[in-house]
Amino acid sequence: MKKGADVFVVGGGPAGLVAAIAARQQGLSVMVADGAEYPIDKPCGEGLVPETQEALTQLNIKIPESVGHFFRGVRFLQRENQVCAEYVHGGCGIGIRRTVLHELLVAKAKECGVKMMWKTPVVGIENNSVKLRTEVIEAQWIVGADGSGSRVRRWSGLEKTVSKHKRFASRRHYRVKPWADYMEIYWGERAQGYVTPISDDEVCIVVTAEQVEDANFKEALENWPELKERLEKAELSSRERGAITSMHTME
Repeated sequence: MKKGADVFVVGGGPAGLVAAIAARQQGLSVMVADGAEYPIDKPCGEGLVPETQEALTQLNIKIPESVGHFFRGVRFLQRENQVCAEYVHGGCGIGIRRTVLHELLVAKAKECGVKMMWKTPVVGIENNSVKLRTEVIEAQWIVGADGSGSRVRRWSGLEKTVSKHKRFASRRHYRVKPWADYMEIYWGERAQGYVTPISDDEVCIVVTAEQVEDANFKEALENWPELKERLEKAELSSRERGAITSMHTME
């Protein structure tokens, strides 16, 4: 006999979990499957803007005050030039480790009654059902929250309508006291650096570029001597992780 749910979410990252929580709060039965093992880490800028926080609040998802680090807005820096933009209406962004956010969302999903299935790859969808390696799950609604390379999008026949622009990214965490009340974006000729304060003694730094060699931390930091100097004596607090990011446009 096939198992079933009103909503089946493919992908257990932040987007999938929030979708699952929202559906469950509407009284629908929900399952979430992800091929990765919990908790899931992934390179990202690790910042939540005020609008994101408002959306979480509407779902009764609370971020404890003891978690993360507030920042007033965004500062753009390029050589001797810089400009700051603060969030309107006195709002603040929150820098938070992705793994910490993931744990908060998983806890909320379980509290709501979402059934979680980790290390459970989805291998296909067909006729209002989701195919796992060992069973088939019936679902009235299937949500594809499986990232920029979404297989759900491909299985649904939507892949041909999407154009991509790829960039390469590397992420590190440094044990150092944040030096600014802003999330900072450093501009270089071939790369950009994003600095997000995520606690009182730690920052997240992401380097992105169109060419993989330009996303190398050692090379990229040469573009920003001030940032390089701040990090020279700072301790790495996580292993470096890389990713390919893509911009998608529906044609």
